[in-house]
Amino acid sequence: MNKWAVSWLALVASTSLQAATNLHIKSGETHTLDGKQTEWVLDELVLEDNATLVIPAALGQVQIDAVRAVIGSGARILAAGEAGAAGKAGATSEGVAEKCVDGTAGKHGEHGAAGGDGVAVNLTLRIAKLGSLQIDAQGGVGGDGGAGGKGQDAGEFDTCDAPRGGEGGRGGDGGDGGNGGHVRVFYTLLPESGITGSLGDRIKVDATGGEGGNGGEGGKGGEGGPGKFVTMKTLSGNKKWVAGGKPGANGANGKIGRDGGKGQVLVQQDLRSRMDELAQQQTAQAQAISSQVAAQLAEGQAASQASVQQSVQALNQEVDALKLTLAGAATQTMVQQQGSDLAARTSKLEQTLETILKRLEAVEKQLDNLTRKSAATPSAPAAP
Repeated sequence: MNKWAVSWLALVASTSLQAATNLHIKSGETHTLDGKQTEWVLDELVLEDNATLVIPAALGQVQIDAVRAVIGSGARILAAGEAGAAGKAGATSEGVAEKCVDGTAGKHGEHGAAGGDGVAVNLTLRIAKLGSLQIDAQGGVGGDGGAGGKGQDAGEFDTCDAPRGGEGGRGGDGGDGGNGGHVRVFYTLLPESGITGSLGDRIKVDATGGEGGNGGEGGKGGEGGPGKFVTMKTLSGNKKWVAGGKPGANGANGKIGRDGGKGQVLVQQDLRSRMDELAQQQTAQAQAISSQVAAQLAEGQAASQASVQQSVQALNQEVDALKLTLAGAATQTMVQQQGSDLAARTSKLEQTLETILKRLEAVEKQLDNLTRKSAATPSAPAAP
């Protein structure tokens, strides 16, 4: 087979899988899935109130994934195994045997067929609405065994020993019950569902095994040859009573079939979706914290810049005042009577210069701290 043919077959298979992207079953109606397709990927699954989805037992297993599921009250998914067929009854040996011959035994009943296993159902649902859902994946009941046939009546006799009736046929055994199907429901609750907590009270699953079939009843034995008087000289006359033959034994009843085993049931929140949800929440929290840090940093930078501007402005004002003072001092040196005042003013100017130098050092420290904070602050993490 060439590559083109392989690609074409893959395309056909994919098209078959995606043929129905929506499945909508109206209230009170029943829909049966295609008996040849085991995987269904749906954009939307809608089961209105009392709607029924039937999954053919012949599928054995089925996977249904729905991006959005809307399920009303009383909805059902039927995926039970088929009941085993009953065994046929054994044939009866008709009529009466020939003279001096025992009756023929009746035929045995056939065994009942085993019940079919319930379908293995795997559902992955993103639930937008959920009333109640019943999933039936019980095993099929075993078929009853067939009844045994009646034995033939014995023939007449004369000089021979009285013949016996034929034995009844044995009843067939009941078929074993089928095993319950394994059911797994992985769900994600969409915000619009308004549902919180477990879904144990909304989704009910019956995966019990089927009951074994009843054993068939054994057939009745045939009648022995009838007793009669025969001609024979005796002390009391020339007639003697001879007892008839014994009847045939009744056939044994068949055995009851064994009950099927219970299937495994798992209904839980989809861990993959839950992990995605938690990851999204953590990403949102990280982004919020990053925005808050950025806002605080911007606010701190603005406050620091305002403080620096105020310090520079105050410094400029003090420098201007110093210039005026120096100019005044130069003029006053020309006046001899103010010599002593000039010395005092000179000392005051020296103190003012020392104060200005200290403020300049403080401003330099503020600028250095602001630079370090900006370099140490991490950038906001990128969204995954």
